[in-house]
Amino acid sequence: MSEGAKITSWRELFDRMVELGLGAALLTKESATKLVDELVKKGHVSREESKKLVSEMLDKGRGQKQKMDDFVVEAVERALAKADIARRSQIEELERRLEELEKRSGNQ
Repeated sequence: MSEGAKITSWRELFDRMVELGLGAALLTKESATKLVDELVKKGHVSREESKKLVSEMLDKGRGQKQKMDDFVVEAVERALAKADIARRSQIEELERRLEELEKRSGNQ
């Protein structure tokens, strides 16, 4: 959908909101159900469509949450790399190697 395109339905509005991100990631089943129930009451969505819509909303929300989680992990990775801080796994590996060297030198 182009930036200047007119939104002509609630579904297009929802899809545009999902494209924007965070809102869908924070969506709970309860809040999605409440929103869809309002759309049903207003006649924008049929009762039959409502369950499918809630499911779609939650699926999109999970996808957005995963994208957000991935972004945060990558940002932290970059920050740690720039800060030149050793990871716990690296320190543990060095400790293991040091113990191994100490054992070897003690046996000679």
